[in-house]
Amino acid sequence: MQKTPISIIIDDSCPLIHTNYYSAWAQKNEQGEPITKDGRRLVSTIPNSFLDKFAAVSSTRGFKGKLSVIPMPKHVGDIINGFPGYDIALVREWIDTLNRELAPCWDFSPEVLTHMFAIDLATGEPTTVDEETWSFQQDRTTLTPYIAKSLEMLKIAGIDATGMTSPWSFGLENEPEYIAAMVAAQKQVYGRELSWYFLHCLEEKPESKPWVAHRDDSHTLVSIPSTMNDRMWQTIDCPRTDEEYINGIADEYITEDGQNGGILRVLNAGGWPLLCTHWQSLFSNGLETGLKALDLVGARIEAHLRDRVEWMSSMELARLIVGADTGK
Repeated sequence: MQKTPISIIIDDSCPLIHTNYYSAWAQKNEQGEPITKDGRRLVSTIPNSFLDKFAAVSSTRGFKGKLSVIPMPKHVGDIINGFPGYDIALVREWIDTLNRELAPCWDFSPEVLTHMFAIDLATGEPTTVDEETWSFQQDRTTLTPYIAKSLEMLKIAGIDATGMTSPWSFGLENEPEYIAAMVAAQKQVYGRELSWYFLHCLEEKPESKPWVAHRDDSHTLVSIPSTMNDRMWQTIDCPRTDEEYINGIADEYITEDGQNGGILRVLNAGGWPLLCTHWQSLFSNGLETGLKALDLVGARIEAHLRDRVEWMSSMELARLIVGADTGK
């Protein structure tokens, strides 16, 4: 029996910066400090040691997928020149770990430039419009250089960006223009013939699989949707780390007996389990509850579904879809 592809989509990652802390829309206490919904202070840093822990879990469970890297997270410095208050060596260390430990099984992409306010490319300064809203007002002539800038920054930093991730629903309202811009930017920066992008969240359509969004003589672009939304996000705003709580989160993906959960729902509908989560969801404001839950999900998949599913990175998914589309 041919196995069904399974993959993890991780958004919002970057070296050191805890993006929730620096969000313009973060809830704040009376002292103006960013806080969780339950009132705890948000930590400002996700240390490099967390990437080490994630890489260890990923290796143990055989995870594959894609990890976003925000080039200029929340306007707090950038991945080339570093971040105020941090040794640039820590940024380099994070990227080296990414390439050494994750690159064999994971693909990387920018999540456009800032995941907050759009940048004026002419001045390098932020505008007052968030990137999602800005994108809806653009066409391929303005989207292409913006996307190319994000790809170029990752390339300079030493990260091979095989695809693109939308912050929020970036490009959704003018997707044909967005697609044309992604194709042009990948050709310009990397000279690729095949790439992918993550925009669509299709949990309500569990039968979904990736599809070819564009094909011409020089480039093919594959849309990779998620088919299960982030159940780890709740850990950001919850101080619980007990076994019952972690088991409950894992149950939403796959129950202990392997009979129920979102992954089974997708498989039974004929779709591909493409699981979306976020770097800060796994970090859980320093408690790392989300990573523990993901580890448990991986253990249950191995125990119950190893004969039904096969872990794949985003480029592996794209190649599989292109092959099926062409009959190769």
